[in-house]
Amino acid sequence: MKYIILDTNIVLDYFIEDRSFHNKVKNFLEKNKEKFKYLIVSYQYDTIFYILRRFLKEANINQKIEEFLRNYKINIISTTGKDNLNSTKYKDIEDGILISVCERIGKDCFILTNDMLLIKEFNRATNIDGFNLDIEEKLPLLNLKLEYISYVEDLENAILKNCISANYILGPEVKELEQKVASYIDTKYAIGCSSGTDALVLSLRALAIKNKNQEYWDKEDLIITTPFTFTATGDSILRAGATPLFVDIDLDTYNINPELVEKAIKKYGKRIKGIVPVHLYGQPCNMDEIVRIAKENDLFIVEDCAQSFGAKWDGKYTGSFGDTGCFSFFPSKNLGGFGDGGMITTNDEKLYELISMLIKHGGKDKYNVDHIGYNARLDTLQAAILLAKMEYIDEFTERRRKIAKFYDENLQNIDWIITPKVLDKAYHVYHQYTIRIKDKNREKVQKMFIDKGIQTMVYYPVPLYKMKVFINNRMEIFGDLKNSEIASQSVLSLPIEPLYGEEEIKKVIDNLKIMGER
Repeated sequence: MKYIILDTNIVLDYFIEDRSFHNKVKNFLEKNKEKFKYLIVSYQYDTIFYILRRFLKEANINQKIEEFLRNYKINIISTTGKDNLNSTKYKDIEDGILISVCERIGKDCFILTNDMLLIKEFNRATNIDGFNLDIEEKLPLLNLKLEYISYVEDLENAILKNCISANYILGPEVKELEQKVASYIDTKYAIGCSSGTDALVLSLRALAIKNKNQEYWDKEDLIITTPFTFTATGDSILRAGATPLFVDIDLDTYNINPELVEKAIKKYGKRIKGIVPVHLYGQPCNMDEIVRIAKENDLFIVEDCAQSFGAKWDGKYTGSFGDTGCFSFFPSKNLGGFGDGGMITTNDEKLYELISMLIKHGGKDKYNVDHIGYNARLDTLQAAILLAKMEYIDEFTERRRKIAKFYDENLQNIDWIITPKVLDKAYHVYHQYTIRIKDKNREKVQKMFIDKGIQTMVYYPVPLYKMKVFINNRMEIFGDLKNSEIASQSVLSLPIEPLYGEEEIKKVIDNLKIMGER
């Protein structure tokens, strides 16, 4: 997506009807508002307000400007001291600020202007007539830059506030985020940590201490999980001392099959200590069955919610069913930071106390520790960023669901594509929109998308039981795992950036339809 900074003269052309370019500017902005991301720089607002008040002589100028920003989804980009300093290199200081901001955003940012001096001075400044509308746009799976710009003021305010406070380690933002997540998920406690992977390890370690009164599980202890997931789910079990027992998935949902879990328990008996269900792609597992099975067999549940922030089963949030829920704030997640981060939710006071110690080297007093712990705290800066982004999580979830519905409606009649199936009690948050390809070569489909500038991904091409880390260490396998094998060979995740409109998603759909005709 292109980012277009609107020069002040363009905004004035839009508002003042007797200016020469009024109609041309209005038509351009309207025609391309879904194609481009429009921006103005913060210093422009006062200038625009002052001039419009003189020309329009109306009392509600602020309201008109706000409506303009809202109707065209225009974001205001702040300037930095460096932008202001760089501007002095140019003949016109205000032009210099626009150029500096444009360069900071990157090569996909342009300035739309009627100022010929600016056009001559900067090769990415152009008027409407000189703007190339036909440049082929690349379509990434997720556009984090677009998301950043959409709430840039909130994020930059949060970042600057934390930087100035100098509370970098376990500052107040960490506790605030923990309280906010606990309230959102509806659990008594939430503990910030350094990653989703560490959330799993910390949970499993704490359960070993609580249930067995020892630092780690024994190798003979089995913990059930799915082989069709990211490697962290399985290797966290190894790192906690236990052995992963891989049980196959339901091919419709890609989540672990509760019927097979029950059969595995009958085979392995008391060796099994717990279950780690993964709410893959954002769809909750069948938690009615998993909770029932766990209760009947005295097993713990550690939910892997890395991809399911905001997902619900029968109206209840993932992360609130198990002994713990483990969340990832990796940048690509539905709620993602600007680096690694994680969160553990629980209703168990003892687990809360143990995990709180384990993230800080294993003790309440860092100079006198009780357990083999970790340096696994959540950075305050990440917490500040996540607090700002949490304000948008429900809106962005609904946008993802709307895109998924659009995909469903337009792909359901393509006979070589299997669209995601959502269980009746599931509220799917679509961390990924993942189709399954039959009767076609997946690599050829991906190659077609690459040629068109559309990014797709395979999550996951290798099931865990085929990885050396488990083959060379330890694992147990229940059954033939054929569904995990089929999924790994046929799944394909399509772009599902919540800020994409129908135009971007239609491009994906149209190319799939063309592929079907070949």
